[in-house]
Amino acid sequence: MKLSDVIENYEGELICDGSFETLEYCTSTLRMPFLSFMENPKFVSRISKFATCIFCKKDLVENLPETVRGIFVTENPKELFHAVHNKLSEREGYKLEKYSNKIGDSCIISPMAHISSHNVTIGDRVIIEENVIISDNVIIGNDCIIHSGAVVGGKAFTFARASKGKIIGLNDVGRVIIGDRVEIFSLSHIAKGILPTDVTFIDDDVKIDALVHIGHGVKIGKRTLVAASALLGGNTIIGEDSWIGVNATVSNRIIIGNGARVSLGAVVTQNVRDNETVTGNFAIEHSQFINKLKEKVGKDK
Repeated sequence: MKLSDVIENYEGELICDGSFETLEYCTSTLRMPFLSFMENPKFVSRISKFATCIFCKKDLVENLPETVRGIFVTENPKELFHAVHNKLSEREGYKLEKYSNKIGDSCIISPMAHISSHNVTIGDRVIIEENVIISDNVIIGNDCIIHSGAVVGGKAFTFARASKGKIIGLNDVGRVIIGDRVEIFSLSHIAKGILPTDVTFIDDDVKIDALVHIGHGVKIGKRTLVAASALLGGNTIIGEDSWIGVNATVSNRIIIGNGARVSLGAVVTQNVRDNETVTGNFAIEHSQFINKLKEKVGKDK
């Protein structure tokens, strides 16, 4: 696609034209040419070399890297990104191709469950209980159990404040992919990916307790356990064999390493290293938290 083809009838100035294949956020690790947006100069140094086209404000143009071939200047880059994505989401070739559902052998699916009429793949020996909702663009592996009231592929929370007091969201055209032997307990919500290349991915043997929210584009590694009422913000990455405690909150775009532990009630706002345990609000390494707590208790005596 050409940048000039998608900005017709939008206010702004085309500085130079360029080509792209899809839309993505500017720091994405996607390895194909994409269109993105930029409003904050702190992200200039982190922009992907595959971000070949950009919506941005005029004062950022001179700072863009040479890998950006197409530039469209607008007062509201994020709003325009949302508008273009939503317009393209109705096009064949941008959104995922429609296909008939595929359900494996020996599955037990409650007649009270709701499964989308298309774009659902379910493996063998899967159990889906009553009042479960499976949206389109969902792939579920073998030997999974989804307990009553869970939602897989629900709407992502992707709103942006636009001009003139409007709030604009993004149409979800991404996927949810669930590995083998995953178990999802009652009333948990797994949001669908937003952009065409965006996948919410839950790997083999992950167990997700009740009332958990998993945001769009989250990646959870093998054998990780997520306890009740945990909240994982969008595009968070969690490694293998990790533990997310009861009522923990993990901010968006956080990376949590392999074997890491997030204590109950922790609020995580920065990356967590492999095998590290973090505690508190805002979460810090567990032993530091305990030492600070002891110091405070000592001072209060």
